[in-house]
Amino acid sequence: MAKKCSFYDLQRGYQNADLALERASYSGNQKELKNAMKEHRKYEYALLYRNTPEFKKKFRKR
Repeated sequence: MAKKCSFYDLQRGYQNADLALERASYSGNQKELKNAMKEHRKYEYALLYRNTPEFKKKFRKR
């Protein structure tokens, strides 16, 4: 996901997932909360991976 999406797309997805997570927490629906957390985690990990030296070395633009 970190390679396929631009940084802007990942940030926007992270913000949307954060809002969905907040809405799910207010509703109290466990299934909705679990799905929102999975989505939020995917974007968070992709954003963090983009900052690693491994990512920069692998996918450096030439």
